[in-house]
Amino acid sequence: MSSVLVVPYLSLLLVLAITTPHTTFAQQHPPPVQEILARQESSRAAERVYIATDRDAYVAGETMWLSVYCVDIGNTSRLSNTSSIVYIELHNAKSLVLTAKVALTIGRGSGAIELPPNLPTGNYKVISYTKQMLNEQNPVLFEKIIPVYNVLSSERVEGQVVIGHNSVSGNNVDNSSSLSLSNLGGKAGLEINFGKVGRVISTENSFSFYLNNSGESVISANISIFKRDSISNSYSKNFAQYFSELSQETPLFINNFVPEYEGEIISGKVLCENNNLLWDKALFLSAAGGVSDVYSTYIDSAGSFTFFTTPFFGNRDLVLEVPKANYNLTIDYTIHDPFLRENNKAIPLLVLDSSIFSSLKARSIEMQLGRRFRVDTLYSRTAHYQDHLLQRKSITYKLDDYVRFPVMREVITEYIPELRFRKIDKKIDLQVMLESSFQGISFSSNNSLVLLDGVPIFDHEKIEEYNPLRVESISIFNSDYIIGVASFNGVVSFRTYKGDYSGINFGESVRILEYQGALYPSKMSASTVGSMDNLPDMRSMLYWDPTISLSAGEKREIKVHTSSVPGEYIILVEGISAKGVPFTYSTEFLVD
Repeated sequence: MSSVLVVPYLSLLLVLAITTPHTTFAQQHPPPVQEILARQESSRAAERVYIATDRDAYVAGETMWLSVYCVDIGNTSRLSNTSSIVYIELHNAKSLVLTAKVALTIGRGSGAIELPPNLPTGNYKVISYTKQMLNEQNPVLFEKIIPVYNVLSSERVEGQVVIGHNSVSGNNVDNSSSLSLSNLGGKAGLEINFGKVGRVISTENSFSFYLNNSGESVISANISIFKRDSISNSYSKNFAQYFSELSQETPLFINNFVPEYEGEIISGKVLCENNNLLWDKALFLSAAGGVSDVYSTYIDSAGSFTFFTTPFFGNRDLVLEVPKANYNLTIDYTIHDPFLRENNKAIPLLVLDSSIFSSLKARSIEMQLGRRFRVDTLYSRTAHYQDHLLQRKSITYKLDDYVRFPVMREVITEYIPELRFRKIDKKIDLQVMLESSFQGISFSSNNSLVLLDGVPIFDHEKIEEYNPLRVESISIFNSDYIIGVASFNGVVSFRTYKGDYSGINFGESVRILEYQGALYPSKMSASTVGSMDNLPDMRSMLYWDPTISLSAGEKREIKVHTSSVPGEYIILVEGISAKGVPFTYSTEFLVD
């Protein structure tokens, strides 16, 4: 596959030799290759992924909320700190429907996928993996079957849907079975207490209950609160069931992929009529719209490149440029697809019958009202990765605080003493005032990094000619920075109002490619719904938090606002303790 990054055998041995404790360059008798590889095998993470979703069946057009767990079965199934990216694919029996990525922090991550409203009715399979999992000789990918019903179209996945006759369909599960799940929570010491509020709550009302960790270790969990309906499916396995069926044997590894310790490894190739002219030149990659998602690497003799990135979020424009390329060259770039895009196992048929009609009708109304009245305003993004490069304090100028000039040079000259334009060898250079540890002051020369909405602008004349009325702020970082294979004396970040670097003319060696970043970590608490007037509140999903952490003995209050839909609601908590014990806990309450 083109996405495979092969580690050369000698390079692997070199890395192992450098990272092996107590290894010195004077060592006369290195251990044999078999011993080195044995050490590596015994210390390598054998990762397994589990994805908890807010429900186990959906209507096309709904949001599928994700809570991701990545554990190391070679380390008593504790959360893994190896991989930082999980890859997710959604397949039906005919094709790959969509892909997604989730960023991990010590084995935990989250996100939300908007299911397209035109998905045909049928069973779908969620497949998930890390690149570290693909290093196993026989990778064990996570798989989960999820029924999707299209209530606005009669389209179905061809040959994958059958009609039942007033019987309980093959996807439905006896609702009483969820009560037995509560027994599995006790292993981790999890309890749910309603207190004085009781288990009968009125519609459109706020109430609280408490999660109590009475165990002896920290637990990491997700919690979902949703209305019981008739479209649940029997294919979905809970966390405890899934891991109880996994083999605990240490797998055999092959060296196909470099583990993604810090973020996604993006590789590709430069397309040029003569790659020798680009060999060993620096190539820059930036994810537009961020603050400093900027990376650099060298191009090898075959025109290949590899970037070791930190996680960035959302669908972004990737900007690639060889700043010192011969401008007479025609250069293009291709990026290797990071996904497997394979479904090697059959997907079971979906059985439709009249028993699910009322639930589908209610979910259909909920979905359409939610999309029409922007119920996503009830969702919130949780904290994710901060800026990894520009962590030091900046000097920032908000241009609306000053008289606006139509020329960038005038803005810099009149208001920003930390910057100056100079002409060196007939080229414009934007220089940054630097301060040494002895309080000496100097200016950078031909080596400051200029960013426009996170995109490097190496030709500073383009910044001098840029319309300052588009710019909201200018931030100066007057320190030295190392970015991959390049170093800079100072960074200047121009932020436009729209954040889309509009109005800039790039050079001939620049290409802009659409790229899929990680899903934004997010949750749904609906905490503001009580104050929103004239909003039809038909929610059957009341609450979703994908990443709750409870210390031993901690008691956490959970605040919920009920909708206008009465019925029996389920509180479902899944998670894992710090000792590697997965659990699933379920209880119910009534909205009347």
